[in-house]
Amino acid sequence: MTTTVGRQYGGRAVVERKAERRLRFLDAATKIFAERGYPACSLADVCAAAGLSKRQFYEEFQTREDVLIAAYDRIQDEAAEAIMAALRELDPSFDITAAMTAIMTEYLQSVGTDPYRAKVAFIEVVGVSERMERHRRERRHSWGTVLESMVVPAVAAGGQVRGGPGLSTSALIGAINGLAHEWLLADPRPPVGALVEVLVPVAVALIETP
Repeated sequence: MTTTVGRQYGGRAVVERKAERRLRFLDAATKIFAERGYPACSLADVCAAAGLSKRQFYEEFQTREDVLIAAYDRIQDEAAEAIMAALRELDPSFDITAAMTAIMTEYLQSVGTDPYRAKVAFIEVVGVSERMERHRRERRHSWGTVLESMVVPAVAAGGQVRGGPGLSTSALIGAINGLAHEWLLADPRPPVGALVEVLVPVAVALIETP
């Protein structure tokens, strides 16, 4: 049986080259889906933007929708990492508003500093297919768990979300998605800090404190 682990090609491990190639596809897809709109982009467009072949594409993905999902997941995963970092560094002296401001800022900067990423995360993935909608719902539920089990306890000792699990977090996620959509379409586009100022009071209002 053969394996690619540790095998060298052109002086570099095959797994390293595959990871780099996948990243090129994700970067290219994120950019052109945001610029042109996902429905207007073909698989050939993605390959051309990445400077790679269809054969190489099919070594990483099966369909054009697969690369959209992978790009969306990368944006979401990196935003989750940003929140985890913010939670680890959270100043214990912060009150609930200051703490939520720090966390919301990290999230929105992760997603919104690059408008390409934001447009894919909040606009281009909407209504693509039943599969994509199921995936988005699963990601929303994952974010709800993060908010309920990690963010709320960190910003408000003994606090809990109003209305029971799922309801308040869905309201906050909906507010973030809707506001981000309008932000992306605004001209001129306000700074990310303007979104934070609007969303933090919403988040705080959804938390019950002892």
